[in-house]
Amino acid sequence: MNFEINKLLLEEKIPFEFTLKNEDVKDIEGKIGEDGALARGTIEKLSRGTFFVTVTVEMTMIYPCARCLEPTPVECSYEYSETVTVEEDEVVLNLVPVVEECIYINEPYRVLCSDDCAGLCPKCGSNLNHEQCSCDKNGDLDPRFEALKKLL
Repeated sequence: MNFEINKLLLEEKIPFEFTLKNEDVKDIEGKIGEDGALARGTIEKLSRGTFFVTVTVEMTMIYPCARCLEPTPVECSYEYSETVTVEEDEVVLNLVPVVEECIYINEPYRVLCSDDCAGLCPKCGSNLNHEQCSCDKNGDLDPRFEALKKLL
């Protein structure tokens, strides 16, 4: 979302609200849900080329489960603020990078579809949440670890 800087200079604080879709953002792990990411907040003029942006982003993000890779929706609500400086010759203030950074720094490290997710079979790749595979779990044991097997 772009704001004309000349209009921003006329007022002290300007509210904004817009929706971002997946094609509007880059460099994030997950995918934004089909409803998009609702960004709302304020732009406060600090000086001629410096603005203080406060934003709240609400959305559903879809991440792959860290164990089984199933798409996992996560409800997100993030708050972020940043001081943005624009060059003298710029005529618009683009808030998309501010929202991208808000999403990026708040992304979870790991998402699980459920706490008891069984994951994928390391041999055949079957999703163990949906089916039990018939792979021999002990068949390909490294012979160097045979001595440890006796301890079980």
